[in-house]
Amino acid sequence: MFKFLNARYRHITGRHNIPYKALPVTKEHIAVDSIVIPCTGADFVEEALLSATFAERYATDVSEIVIVSDQPESAFGQLPQKTRVVTLSLPIREEDYRYKQIYLSRLVKLNAPLQARGEGILMIDSDLNLLKMPEIKMEDMHIYSSFRQGKMIAKLDGAPVQKVPAYYKETVRPYLVDHVNGAFLAATKKTWRRICPLWLTLFQDTWELMDDTQPPTDQLPLAALLDMLDIKTVNLGDWMNWPVSKKIGGQEAVVPKEVIGAHGGFPLSEWQKYLASADSKLLFKGQDYTRKVRYLTDEEKKNQ
Repeated sequence: MFKFLNARYRHITGRHNIPYKALPVTKEHIAVDSIVIPCTGADFVEEALLSATFAERYATDVSEIVIVSDQPESAFGQLPQKTRVVTLSLPIREEDYRYKQIYLSRLVKLNAPLQARGEGILMIDSDLNLLKMPEIKMEDMHIYSSFRQGKMIAKLDGAPVQKVPAYYKETVRPYLVDHVNGAFLAATKKTWRRICPLWLTLFQDTWELMDDTQPPTDQLPLAALLDMLDIKTVNLGDWMNWPVSKKIGGQEAVVPKEVIGAHGGFPLSEWQKYLASADSKLLFKGQDYTRKVRYLTDEEKKNQ
């Protein structure tokens, strides 16, 4: 109970999970004009291209779509309009590390917003499809997202004390039940330039120290850095990042018209039906599918 009397705790929780509609809107706010899609590994090229296709069709006000990848531009074939590919060469973990591709994918993601040219930058995971233009008016030192439930600090539960970075003890957001969903993150270019270097440092430090018994997550260090940089976190609501498999997986259904960002939804062939008609009934796999196929060790992926 004493934490509620702590001035730092009160300060951070007062700047956390702010409803978007509660913010004042002024002429100086910046709109989304760059969409960034991180993509690592040849097996994710198809979904990144699909995500770019949706962004080109429905996010009509943006000036560019940027796929940031470890793959060469030639791997993507014909690109949607406004789309370019940036290929990064980043370090790979040691041979016996069990999650080399997932680790690399996080490094690509943490560097991705810096590849955009626009002033208002939205980064989405490659399995998120935009069904409408995200109308977000942004200001510096804010990050705009949807929220999920679950304490991020639980990722460190059961780890030996010497394996847990000391700076997490002094943070607040990793211990809160609600946290920023890293699959849909919008901020100004100036804010991303503050976020990305520290995000990368904390990610590498955390997962160099921790063992490889679990996939390395980028959301735990993100929660910590939001405290450290004193950034306001703004909740855009569930329609901005709508979990397809959780909501309609396993049953034939039409995607609600309110959805702005549709997260997940497999197989990808069902999305081709949506591109043909937004009124199509779609049949996606249930929510356990993503966990099974996206968080595999390198060895498990090889043996699929």
